[in-house]
Amino acid sequence: MVIKRYQVVLPICLLLPIQSASANQDCFDKTCVDVFTENNQLIITASKNGAKPTPAPSKKLVTKPKPVVSKKSVPKPIVKSVPPKKVSPVKAKPKAAPAKKLSTTSLSDRLIKLLPVGDINFQPENDALVNLPVYFWTQTPQRFSAVVPILDLIVYVNLYSTFTWSFGDGKVITTTNQGASFPLGQITNTYRSNGDYPVNLKISWRGTFTVNGVTTPISGNGITQSITRDISVVNAVGRFTK
Repeated sequence: MVIKRYQVVLPICLLLPIQSASANQDCFDKTCVDVFTENNQLIITASKNGAKPTPAPSKKLVTKPKPVVSKKSVPKPIVKSVPPKKVSPVKAKPKAAPAKKLSTTSLSDRLIKLLPVGDINFQPENDALVNLPVYFWTQTPQRFSAVVPILDLIVYVNLYSTFTWSFGDGKVITTTNQGASFPLGQITNTYRSNGDYPVNLKISWRGTFTVNGVTTPISGNGITQSITRDISVVNAVGRFTK
């Protein structure tokens, strides 16, 4: 009696994690959108990810056998001269323009021009006094929004501002408050000596973007605006009054 043995091989499937191409990109229906800041600019990119064309099947070359020609003499055929026919010229068809590739579309510096221009205001505006508070404020808003259509999507950009005040005497304040004039203002500085001081305001913009209801933080170092204005501080003059 002969015992036959069979070897059975079972396929083993390994589940590997799929990594995304870019952590900051959001893809919707094969359209990928990315919003980031670079070189003090806000840049919006979008690209279409189409399927790669499948290569056409290669054709097999079929070799035909060569005809066998006998060595016997073959009479040459008599060829009569025929006048050439007139051929009307054929107009060449204009070549179609090459289709534009849906490559990465970049919108840079667009929102920079739309951002509100920062300003510096203070009170008293002329000849601030030593040892008395000066009120500072800016009309730059705390929030900026923009709607940017790109390819077949709509990108909603929301930016938020942070204010850094440098009063020229070494004191620095960072806040999200715009400030106000007397008596509601919360941004003040008291100078201890007279002179002219350069007041600098840096406005830093950061935020998020939303596509198809999905909100993502804008990557990068943000956008910074810088404004400088001089303030003159004088000594108070005492006067006697009745």
